[in-house]
Amino acid sequence: MDIIENIVANWFNSKGYFLIKNLKVGVNEIDILAIKLNNEQKVDDSIHIEVQCSSKPIGYIGGSKSAKKRSASEIKLGVMTYIDKKFNKKKIKNVIEKLIGNKYRKMFICGRLKDESTIKYFEKNGIEVMRVWQIFKEIKVNKEEYKTGEGNRYHQLLHLNDQN
Repeated sequence: MDIIENIVANWFNSKGYFLIKNLKVGVNEIDILAIKLNNEQKVDDSIHIEVQCSSKPIGYIGGSKSAKKRSASEIKLGVMTYIDKKFNKKKIKNVIEKLIGNKYRKMFICGRLKDESTIKYFEKNGIEVMRVWQIFKEIKVNKEEYKTGEGNRYHQLLHLNDQN
């Protein structure tokens, strides 16, 4: 799990979610499963989360590894390939359904993208999109919510640039 996935996981944990991270499914991996229980200890919310973040993206989401300019149809095909691999693969869905049932949200958390039109293809396929900087901003503003040692370290890390 990279640092961005750790920060995202800590943020969901601070919101009351129990997490399963880096769940191996054959050669694939589920980044995060987040489950929140209500006062009666019944599942209130569950989310399959995939995190893809780069400060300087050089490639597109899914499809060919080439960084050359893609047409709209190539971008759509790449995103659909990514969605099928990360969210819709039968083995992945079976594991998720065994762990948390079949009523769960799908979420893609990302930073900058090579092409912003990518987002609409996730949303059209029922996948919520959240930008990682929304999480960073909340962590910087709401330190009280991140009382764990790890959460405090992330809060401090995000404020390093404030010194200038």
